[in-house]
Amino acid sequence: MQIAIVIICILVIVVGFMYQWSLFATRAPFVEIPKEVLDDIVKAMDVGPGDVVYDLGSGDGRVLEACYHRRPEARYIGIDKALVPNVVAKWRLRKIPKGKIELLHKNFFKYDLSGATCVYVYLFPGLLKSLLPKLQRELKLGARIVSCDFEFEGVEPIEVVDLKRPKGKRGRRLYVYELK
Repeated sequence: MQIAIVIICILVIVVGFMYQWSLFATRAPFVEIPKEVLDDIVKAMDVGPGDVVYDLGSGDGRVLEACYHRRPEARYIGIDKALVPNVVAKWRLRKIPKGKIELLHKNFFKYDLSGATCVYVYLFPGLLKSLLPKLQRELKLGARIVSCDFEFEGVEPIEVVDLKRPKGKRGRRLYVYELK
């Protein structure tokens, strides 16, 4: 019994350390999207049969999973630099047919995004500001970008979706952009 308790304590410490390290390494904590807004996100993304959807900072993969269940014929790629959320996502999505959702443990700033037709982000404004030039440089005209809760500074969205959630809750607005 004591050995089991020691092993559990060690696992908790290791997972806690890995989580804290991922916060430091990525400059962004993993913040899960509320399940109540997933349908709205999928609708705003307007994924079609031939689309290639990227989720930058994909966390536990719940947005990709929701999109897949609505449009299984599209292709989905999640990129997250943090190890723990990436492992959790792989575990959560293990029953999805192979090749439908690809999860990458990479830095999306160093990954070529030119194949994306739709990009989803739930990132803090500072990261959005750093990411915008890369998106403008790599994405093709007409690519759709959906950002939850935070706007790209200096860029006018084509649509702002009010999700009618109380002040202080995550997932209050979606900002939809289209590259022109």
